[in-house]
Amino acid sequence: MARLLLLDNDERIIELLSWFLRDRGFEVDVAVNFSAARERIAAARPDLLVSDVDLGTETAMEELPRLSAEGGLPPTLVVSGFLDEAVEGRLRAVPEVLDTLPKPFEFSDLEDRIRRCLEDAAGIVGAAETSGDAVAPEPAEVPARAVDGASSSAAPPSTVEPEPEDDDGWVEIGPR
Repeated sequence: MARLLLLDNDERIIELLSWFLRDRGFEVDVAVNFSAARERIAAARPDLLVSDVDLGTETAMEELPRLSAEGGLPPTLVVSGFLDEAVEGRLRAVPEVLDTLPKPFEFSDLEDRIRRCLEDAAGIVGAAETSGDAVAPEPAEVPARAVDGASSSAAPPSTVEPEPEDDDGWVEIGPR
């Protein structure tokens, strides 16, 4: 079950979105300002932060880059009625901000964006875990071959068998 942290200063929105997202199978925690969000993140890092831009005395335009610089910003979806091209550009400059969604929105759109962000975040984490000095080899290209008169871009795995060793002791693998 994915853990979400909803950050919005409108308690009615928090209540409604919490109910909807819990009904959809998410674990939901809430915060009404960035101080509370920092505490929640430190206590149990969420899989995704869903943040409004304008929180009254605080703004995501200042706080999200600050949290990112501190190393404390989880993957983030920004949901706001104040998204224009300039605001969206500044938010997207923060590496952890994976997407934005303008208010008003349909619940199904929010759920779709959250799921997409979670998938993107999982891909980023997976890539970070496998990164390092070692470089994964590129998959070998299998030449096209005709099968019953039709061309195919790859031979089925069952038809790829090792070839006998050549004079240098190398084993060549290719389609038969």
